Amino acid sequence: MLTEKNGLYIFEGLTQKEIAYFIMMSETLHFSKGATIMSEGDVSDNRAYLIESGSVDIYRQGMKIATLHEGDIFGEMALITNEPRSASVVSHADTEVLAFGKDEFLMLYKQSGLYEDIKRKIFMRVKGNFYDDKE
Repeated sequence: MLTEKNGLYIFEGLTQKEIAYFIMMSETLHFSKGATIMSEGDVSDNRAYLIESGSVDIYRQGMKIATLHEGDIFGEMALITNEPRSASVVSHADTEVLAFGKDEFLMLYKQSGLYEDIKRKIFMRVKGNFYDDKE
């Protein structure tokens, strides 16, 4: 079940019906091993990605900082801001992701009344990731 995976903090508080709608409005994308999914500094495409299978490596300033796996989310800052991508993401293995857009995300969260809470969680997670990388 979708909400049981560890990296899915952005779905906390949503009903199963809301999550099902969100998935229906998403797009499944496939990437071969070694494919660049996004590059640091790129203009945001206003989408975030949920790894359904496979894994990706995250690079900042050319250095590998993390590997993400099934159930993890990346690119979620694009859901609340128009900032350029803060890291590069390269598929570590053949990978399938669920791409979801900012417009659907905002509509869903504003209707649920949870928008300010999820915005704060995304900022805190990204801030935490950035400072953890600097240590």
